[in-house]
Amino acid sequence: MSIRSAEKISRAGLLLGLLLLSGCSVLPATAPLATTETADQPLAAELTEAYHTGVQLLQGDDEQALNYWQQLADSWPQYPGVWTNLAIARYRSQDFSGSLESAGQALAIDSGFCPAFKIRGLAARETGEFSLAEQSYLQALSCDPADADVHYNLGILYDLYLHDLQQALQQYQAVQQMQTEKDETLAMWIEDLQRRSAAQLAGEGS
Repeated sequence: MSIRSAEKISRAGLLLGLLLLSGCSVLPATAPLATTETADQPLAAELTEAYHTGVQLLQGDDEQALNYWQQLADSWPQYPGVWTNLAIARYRSQDFSGSLESAGQALAIDSGFCPAFKIRGLAARETGEFSLAEQSYLQALSCDPADADVHYNLGILYDLYLHDLQQALQQYQAVQQMQTEKDETLAMWIEDLQRRSAAQLAGEGS
């Protein structure tokens, strides 16, 4: 193994370890049932109650939440929010292909359903579909440019998976600028990327 390869593996292990310790959110929040454009009629009281129960389950037992949202998708398949929350439940259960499929179903119903882009990005990253992950995160940012979680996840994608140092640095710096208090872990990543970017540019100029 070359020294360069060993450095990449060490870097990836360090960043993934710090990611687990970081206070930043990785998973998106639960999705509403539909956007105002698709919810052209009042929601049934039964569905509203079932939705709130499902949201509570997503905060706890993964298996119970997964089964519950699958049942909701079977009963109320016309709502993109149901499929998006099922995608979140599947992601938490490490069914990444299923998560990607559910997010795709949500977007098939409503191609502009913003919450689905976030979970699709995460699922696509886990299944190795990095271009789709990047596209999904960028679409999520077009919905909400101030969403720090998306910048954070996009930075990780550029850093660890696409090895685009400059893009990763921009995303991490965007997260840092949105925070009211300095995140020491994020500051460490930024410093490391700045050092590596400078070394890369120096190597290209030689």
